[in-house]
Amino acid sequence: MDRIRDNTRFTPCRTLPAFGLWICFRLLPVLTACTLVVTLLDASVARAATEEPGAGQLLLHSPGQAPIPAVMQRSAVQVSVAGMVAVVTLEQRFRNDSAHWAEGVYTFPLPGQAAVRAMEIQVGERRVVGEIRERQEAQAVYAAARDAGRKTSLVVQQRPNLFSNRIANLAPGETVAVRLEFVQPVTYRDGEFSLRLPMTLTRRYIPGRPLGGDVDAAFPPPIPGYPLHALATDEVPDAPLLASLQHARAGSDAAPRNPLTIAVRLDAGLPLARVDTPYHQMRLHREGNRYHLELARGPSEMDRDFVLNWEPATGSRPQAALFTEEVAGEHYGLLLVMPPSPAQPDAEIRARELVFVVDTSGSMGGVPIQQMRQSLVAALDGLRPGDSFNIIAFDQAYRALFADARPVNRLALQQARVFIGGLRAAGGTEMLPPLRRALALPARGDSEGRLRQVVFMTDGAVGNEQAILDTIAAELGHSRLFTIGIGSAPNSWFLRKAAQLGRGRHLHIGDQAEVGARVGALLEYLSVPLLTGISVDWPQAVVDAGGPVPDLYAGAPLLRLVRFNVPPQAGSIKVSGELAGASWQQVVDLDAVGDAAGSAPGVASLWARERIEQILDQRYQGLPGDSVRAQVLELALTHRLLSPYTSFVAVEQRQSRPPGLPLQSVAVPGTRPRGQAQQAFPYPQTATTAAARFFLGFLLLFIALLFWVMRGPEVDHVPDRQG
Repeated sequence: MDRIRDNTRFTPCRTLPAFGLWICFRLLPVLTACTLVVTLLDASVARAATEEPGAGQLLLHSPGQAPIPAVMQRSAVQVSVAGMVAVVTLEQRFRNDSAHWAEGVYTFPLPGQAAVRAMEIQVGERRVVGEIRERQEAQAVYAAARDAGRKTSLVVQQRPNLFSNRIANLAPGETVAVRLEFVQPVTYRDGEFSLRLPMTLTRRYIPGRPLGGDVDAAFPPPIPGYPLHALATDEVPDAPLLASLQHARAGSDAAPRNPLTIAVRLDAGLPLARVDTPYHQMRLHREGNRYHLELARGPSEMDRDFVLNWEPATGSRPQAALFTEEVAGEHYGLLLVMPPSPAQPDAEIRARELVFVVDTSGSMGGVPIQQMRQSLVAALDGLRPGDSFNIIAFDQAYRALFADARPVNRLALQQARVFIGGLRAAGGTEMLPPLRRALALPARGDSEGRLRQVVFMTDGAVGNEQAILDTIAAELGHSRLFTIGIGSAPNSWFLRKAAQLGRGRHLHIGDQAEVGARVGALLEYLSVPLLTGISVDWPQAVVDAGGPVPDLYAGAPLLRLVRFNVPPQAGSIKVSGELAGASWQQVVDLDAVGDAAGSAPGVASLWARERIEQILDQRYQGLPGDSVRAQVLELALTHRLLSPYTSFVAVEQRQSRPPGLPLQSVAVPGTRPRGQAQQAFPYPQTATTAAARFFLGFLLLFIALLFWVMRGPEVDHVPDRQG
């Protein structure tokens, strides 16, 4: 018996399992096609859950039917500025384009310092004025009216700068207007007045672990039966209330999805050298010292904040002003004082330790990440010999350039520029760990007399703002925290509040052309002598709304809101403090500033809003929650203001929806901030289903086994023959 090699029957093969893999290889195209189909179907499901209708519309979903357009939302803003106070009217129009009775839900931003004091709804010629109620009571009134088929609207504060508007029982083809009136203070700094109105919202990152069990039980929605579109977590239990923020799509001024009209009446009370709207093109008409502005090209898209700046003419900049208002026999005042900024050429320039904490999460994609990189480079160029610095970048995790702050030298700056060039926007926004790291970094300069300043660059797109503010209040130590809002629609209230608690300053960069000037101004601002120990002595008893007087830097005015126990009396206000180790005092004549400023409607509402915020801040000092709620509730009801414990509700007495007809509840989508890239996931969780992950993993395993088989040695299979 001989073994003979039969080349005519040669078959490259292996063992039986390997032969099975070889057969599977023949089926690889089929397996790949199946995997792609499942993945694409899964992606379409994920998109259906996160995408929203176009052209400013929302869709009604009925079982077994294709989605149809339902409610279209339009907005109009009218602004009246008198001195340091702006009164704003916001009108939102909802039209039901579907064949069903509908309930619209829309989440919208307002300035963090806004005092919302009036609300009404209008249906045709019928006008219903809203009432301020305790929050739970207002929700119950709204739910009862909605279920009874009456036209009703509810405005609720979710955050100090985030509100939701619900309007129920919209008939098919019907249009309803909801109007809000709020008062906002004007800012004045470095010789320029400014007013900012947020117009859209950045999607909020929701950190934490999803709450188990029934989400409704973990955090009940404000309206029974209101659909939840987001997962509540242990860090953001009210995440479902932020759901409509996740439905923003891109728009444009040419074809706005959420059209907006803006009209401004500006009465500055003094001659102006410049009026500027950096992010909108406006037409300007002047009548003496009064200015009227409106959009130059018709309605615009609600995809960036509206900013109005005006600069007094040379020689007319105010050094002191007092704006007053009388409401129900009570007298209120807003005092502005520009502290002196004496030249000190011989003053020693104090070295600084700067820690830059920069956000590289997904919400910073597109133009914002470019603005942030340019801001960092500009900041490096502004560092001085003797300073030290560090950079901490974060998304879902954080990484530091150095273990500790390094002195400014050529090598350190070169390493920093390489680090900045490699920053990319992706992932979530885990803000607390890097902030704690920055505040806890060893302050190597403390013993050397350095100023320790933390500069925080972000859009503030997080849902756990309160936890971050609590951390700043508890762990700030000797540092100062300065915030830079990046992008066309940052979370300005959160960033301003963080800077306030951090005893620093907040600024905003909304355009790349602003980077160099604004960052340079901030660094110069950080280097000037600090004005501390400020006190204000009034000639009569007053109730100050703002709590302790903050430290001031050069160019920053002193603003105080007060309520006079008796009508304002003649006399002088004494403002004193310490500047670069020397005492100073400024005397302000009440009669003089009163004549210069005069009456300003809205000062009383601003005082009450500031007082409410000051009471809420006492939670950081341990004031019990029941006491906080009681004091805030009393103030808000007395002054008819929206607050965490009060809401506006309007109910039409006549029945609109016939009994027995169903009501569709839907969310009105907003507009993605201009320049921001599309975000895939607003939450830490992935949106890929288990089926897709299984098929993808199987495909990868199969390819790996295939390569393993093909790398092995070949074996000839030769049958035995009898010879």
